[in-house]
Amino acid sequence: MVRNRTIGKKFSLGFTLIDLILFLTVVGLSLAMASPHFVLFSSSYKLRGAAREVATDLQYTRLLAVKENRDFQVVFNSQSYQVVRASDGYVAKSRNFSSDYPEVTLSGLSVPFNSRGNSSSRTIAVSNARGTKNVSINSTGRVKIE
Repeated sequence: MVRNRTIGKKFSLGFTLIDLILFLTVVGLSLAMASPHFVLFSSSYKLRGAAREVATDLQYTRLLAVKENRDFQVVFNSQSYQVVRASDGYVAKSRNFSSDYPEVTLSGLSVPFNSRGNSSSRTIAVSNARGTKNVSINSTGRVKIE
């Protein structure tokens, strides 16, 4: 068996401590520069998610009103809402945003749905520091995020 040997030369088979420190410094600076973008992305993502959840529950209320042939309404507070049967005050669903979306606020009083799924035209504003998404309901009960 013949081995290649070079006399007087050293071969390095790894990283030095200086290489590791430089690599970690570059990675740390890159993360520090990118972190504000992550915060903005996260805030925007949470706003869209909260608006979708409000729209989904409004559609659920509409379908529930048609299914049970009764009037229902969604009553909003600043960070929560309830789906309530109008005739007896039975709460079919309750949702609080303070745990999942603590920075999101809701504005709007109530959205009624009659037994045919129709409603009066309303707009619910879902907002945080990043902006506002409007969830609109037209007279036929159609829910749309704007």
